[in-house]
Amino acid sequence: MSTQLNKYKSIFIIFILLLLNGNFYAQQGWYNMNVSFGGAGIYFKDLNTGIISGYKTTNGGANWYYVGFGANMSFPAVNTGYGVSANAILKTTNFGDNWIYQSNPSFQNLNSINFPNVNTGYACGEGGTLIKTTNGGNNWLINDPISPPLSSAYYFAGVYFIDVQTGYIVGCKYASDTSVFLRTTNGGVNWTTQLYTASNWGKFTSMIFINPNTGFIGSGSNSYILKTINGGINWNQIIIPTSNSIYSMNFSSVNTGYVSCNGGQILKSTNNGNNWFLQTTGTGSILRSIFFINDLTGYCSGDNNTVLKTTDGGGAPIGITPISNEVPIDFRLEQNYPNPFNPVTNINFSIPKAGYTSIRIYDIMGRLVHTLFEEQLAPGSYKADWNASQMPSGIYIYRIESGSFIQSRKMILLK
Repeated sequence: MSTQLNKYKSIFIIFILLLLNGNFYAQQGWYNMNVSFGGAGIYFKDLNTGIISGYKTTNGGANWYYVGFGANMSFPAVNTGYGVSANAILKTTNFGDNWIYQSNPSFQNLNSINFPNVNTGYACGEGGTLIKTTNGGNNWLINDPISPPLSSAYYFAGVYFIDVQTGYIVGCKYASDTSVFLRTTNGGVNWTTQLYTASNWGKFTSMIFINPNTGFIGSGSNSYILKTINGGINWNQIIIPTSNSIYSMNFSSVNTGYVSCNGGQILKSTNNGNNWFLQTTGTGSILRSIFFINDLTGYCSGDNNTVLKTTDGGGAPIGITPISNEVPIDFRLEQNYPNPFNPVTNINFSIPKAGYTSIRIYDIMGRLVHTLFEEQLAPGSYKADWNASQMPSGIYIYRIESGSFIQSRKMILLK
């Protein structure tokens, strides 16, 4: 009896240790790390080691220690990085444990910094400021991109270089929604104003390029993201499910991207930025920076000491509700309810194994009108909601694809 009791005690102790260690239960979606800091600036060099808003971790966020700096950063080498905060430029060669101040010849506040290699870097900011270094920050020189219609009344929000020669700047005019996108193909010797737009496009607040052709611009208070596939020559509006200002954009791979916004909102795309979905964050704070180490593990930081983490890509999009975690026997797509509907209907479905799953909605002519979601889902039963308030009355077809399973059903929108 004593031997059996000791056996149960050992099992219980192992269970508690696993639970405390975080290995027994993996938290789903975005969860708050409950730290005493937040704000802008995230960079991780691997799953364990990273910097968020002046604090560093070497164990994936289990513990943090203050390193004194961590705003907008660029790391062209494993341990060598640069950062800007207000009108300061700093450099580290030991991944943030120490920072050395460098001279800013513009004396302007700087918003963004980017190094295509360890020697060559750019920083931009207020007053239409752009500065450049070619010797690892030992010297910075003003690299003036301003020509009509631009002026010092412009605020440059972001600079990004694909390589030493090809780079981009986005910004906007103070107290105005007039925004600009600039491009250089000769290392900043000349800049071309490729996009100059007035209030209907809103203020450009952030930017990222994932290759020389494909890039994205985020704006403030508009329900879209701009996308280019020809290096910024042409731009298309991609409708997104929020009108909140976008503060940060990050792509963990060619297809998988994330955006952080005002109001505690995070958007995700899994198809190269062509569709975006909201995720649940549990906060209403402004989310100023987002960074992913791979497609699943990422961090997001913002106001009110907010630091969020996910290890499953942020979980399912808002609008998809798990009905049951019990593994179903087979795939199933239910008839929507109610049907006919006006303007919201529910679509239930089941998948017996994990897989990349999507539900798309087509009109009666077979034209795609909406992608309800497109996401890696765990086995289970789910409910998805479609709000068709912007669509005309008629017959629509909804189609699920999950692995090799494909099924379609009809539904009627009656206004």
